[in-house]
Amino acid sequence: MMKRALAGIFYLALSPVTQAEDLYTKSYASCMDESGGVTVNMMNCIGAEIERQDAQLNGAYHNLRSNISDKRQQELLGAQRLWIQYRDANCLFYATAGGTLAMVASNECVLRETAQRAEELENLTR
Repeated sequence: MMKRALAGIFYLALSPVTQAEDLYTKSYASCMDESGGVTVNMMNCIGAEIERQDAQLNGAYHNLRSNISDKRQQELLGAQRLWIQYRDANCLFYATAGGTLAMVASNECVLRETAQRAEELENLTR
């Protein structure tokens, strides 16, 4: 068990960082292409992709949680709660810049951070 955990940590440390865009679904790319640069359309695309990525994140979290000890489960829960606080505060900062694109940037931040965290948790189970 310890060797597997160490292997996972080394895998994360040595793995190249995936660009967030590479983690998004094809339907998101299509939706954004078809949005015509209209803010409300872009926000709808981002919102739908956040839902998909959040489901991916929740699945990765529960999968990881089911494969670790009770002590590690508590550590993961604490880390996940802190990560959510960070994500929300960081992405809210984008929203306070003002203007229509500030909300787009804020929601894209939530999307990016969620997709990357899902991948991070998935990598910990490998």
